[in-house]
Amino acid sequence: MVTLLQLNRHLDDDHKNLEEVKQDEVKDWFKSQMVKAKKFQPLAVLNQKFKGLDVFESNDAPPAQGPSAQEPSASITSAPEVSSPDPDEVVTRQHWQRHGPNDICSEPMCGKRLTSTNGKVNCRKCGRLFCDEHTMYQMKLSRSAQHEPVRGIWCRVCETCYKSREGYNDHNGLERDHTKDFNDLRRKTVDKTYLEVSRLEKRLSKLTQLLANPPREESPSSGGLLWPLTGVKNQRKQLEQSVVTWEDDANIIRCPFCQQEFSNYTFRRHHCRLCGRVVCGDPSTGCSSEVGLNVAARTSDTTEKVMGEIGVDVRMCKDCKHTVFSKKDFALELANKPPDLRAYENLVQFERGIRLMLPKFQRLLMALQDPDKPPSPAQLADASKIRKRLIDSFSQYNVAARRIRDLPTELPTQKQLQKAIYQQATNFLHLHMLPLKTLPKVLKHASPHGLTSNGHLTPNGAPHGALAAVRYNDVDAASQVSSSSAVSALEAEEKSLREQLIVLEEQHFLLSGMIADANKRRKFDEVSSLAQNVEELCKEIDQVQGQLGQLDFAGAYNGVMVESPPAR
Repeated sequence: MVTLLQLNRHLDDDHKNLEEVKQDEVKDWFKSQMVKAKKFQPLAVLNQKFKGLDVFESNDAPPAQGPSAQEPSASITSAPEVSSPDPDEVVTRQHWQRHGPNDICSEPMCGKRLTSTNGKVNCRKCGRLFCDEHTMYQMKLSRSAQHEPVRGIWCRVCETCYKSREGYNDHNGLERDHTKDFNDLRRKTVDKTYLEVSRLEKRLSKLTQLLANPPREESPSSGGLLWPLTGVKNQRKQLEQSVVTWEDDANIIRCPFCQQEFSNYTFRRHHCRLCGRVVCGDPSTGCSSEVGLNVAARTSDTTEKVMGEIGVDVRMCKDCKHTVFSKKDFALELANKPPDLRAYENLVQFERGIRLMLPKFQRLLMALQDPDKPPSPAQLADASKIRKRLIDSFSQYNVAARRIRDLPTELPTQKQLQKAIYQQATNFLHLHMLPLKTLPKVLKHASPHGLTSNGHLTPNGAPHGALAAVRYNDVDAASQVSSSSAVSALEAEEKSLREQLIVLEEQHFLLSGMIADANKRRKFDEVSSLAQNVEELCKEIDQVQGQLGQLDFAGAYNGVMVESPPAR
């Protein structure tokens, strides 16, 4: 756009030497343009005028368009036009907010003071006061100011009422199912492909049957002489050409796939036995190759009994080979699972079996720990069997996890995936192997409340055995036990507790290392679960250490065994 200064310079520089007539013409044109420019009104005045325009939908009925509307007006007298009702007079105003001197816009993000400049409009739906900017919406309302999309009248409303009306946020609008159209289009391509596959399969079947069971021909009339060597080749060529017509060698100069030129000796031509095209036999490009097939051979034409199979080599181009064998190859690829997938499925199967056995083992463990109902020998045997099965399953699960971790791979993402699976398996082992370590010693020793290892009471109702007497603080029964047996029992108990303590401390050390590693890798979700396991291990370690401190070797050596019951 040219500025006024640039225009003045242009006039002074280029038109200063003009003739007076031309100067007068330029001045007259400039004055006329100035007069036109003065006629334009300021932008503020235009905005004020535009505000008065009707930018909303009209409630007037659309004019009827029919054959009667095109007839001349002289023959038909037009009816008087019916004026549309005023929405403010039809729709109720009882819910409108009254105007005041200090009204502000009810829009929370606006808050402007309502004046004659920015407007003071009542929403016809909710009745609250808004400015012009936030009442630029319309919806059809009934006489009671309710949404009536069919028979209602167009009224001016606020943004909130407009967007909260029924159907505005309905995302399940008109749906069109194009599945049938898509299937119809796809069926044409699929049917064409199936037709091509069927045609090539029929050719291949006919060709293999002819090659495996060639028709017998009469021997030559040359007195029983052998056929020449070219006779067999010519017969095979005739059989192959009877299935499909071959292309002429002289008309094909290049291979249609690799575009290499043929020669008579070094780069020979070959024919596809299914489509008849001339292709090359270069193994590097794979334009054509001989496919070995096993065909059932008949002994005679009369019996048609199948006696063994005959190997037949058929040359095919890569297009025909893909068309015939692609479906079978795809099914084989789906059936052939990679070793990492098979190992992961084996791991998941072990985990599923462990999760099925754990609830039963937990119920038996609770029954064994109940002091009021001593366990029966059958329950003890079941608990021992399930515990052994669980230990074997955990060992197999650990072996499967290590096998996944040690699978050879060159891809970094695959290696990372294998490490993540192994880490998850390790967390599963640490989480579910703790109940096996806390199995009560009633599987080996006496039961509480006066039951022997066979489940019978002693004559005086006291527990039988040194370990039961020491554990449950029965001094009278303990006095009947020799000091040597009590000491041996305490030593065995101490050995068992220390072995358990060593296992728990080793698990605590491993979990601490895993927590440090997870913090380095910023795996905070793993850190929280591992921290809970560490807290449980600490409680178990404190409990075992408390049991070790409660063993009274001094009293056993003095012939008096006094031990307080273990804290629960």
